[in-house]
Amino acid sequence: MAKTIIFDLGGVLVHLDWDNVCTPLARLSAQSYSDIMAEIHNGPIVESSMLGQLTPQEFHEALCAKIHVDLAFDPFIEIWNGLLSADDDMASLVSELAADHSLALASNTDAIHFAYSQEHYSVMGDFDRLFVSHKMGLIKPDPAYFHHVLYGLWASPANCVFIDDRAENVRSAQNLGINGLVFESIDKLKSDLQTIL
Repeated sequence: MAKTIIFDLGGVLVHLDWDNVCTPLARLSAQSYSDIMAEIHNGPIVESSMLGQLTPQEFHEALCAKIHVDLAFDPFIEIWNGLLSADDDMASLVSELAADHSLALASNTDAIHFAYSQEHYSVMGDFDRLFVSHKMGLIKPDPAYFHHVLYGLWASPANCVFIDDRAENVRSAQNLGINGLVFESIDKLKSDLQTIL
């Protein structure tokens, strides 16, 4: 039986709506919606931010310059955080699982989204350990990311379940012997967990 459950954040614990970010930025830019989406959906500047290589201010300046948007820091942060929204059903499931399992968060995220999540989503309080890319200097699916998590948990791969909405991240975890589940829906997750836990 797997004792530790490791959750991704965006797309699993909280909803992601890229349109909430792309649409307002596209209105302010001469660039197309698709060009902006390509840049903000884990483009090189976003990746650098998730690796902790850029401060929130540096990220704001670099991204706005790249997509040709003239926007002050605070309105930009509001738009950027518009990507995230609560998933109450998932929060309830996590709370139930926390009663019998050790829970860890393992997320590719930047300092802006992480701070917002900690402030606004109570589900974050159910986790025993938080592993976030911008503090680790590592991002999934790099195997070193998962080695870091396993070492930090002092857990064997076979005793862990990792849940992520990106198949490539799950495959990387599985290659190290971690039980991996690709998140598609909460109902499927509940069913999948019953076969492992």
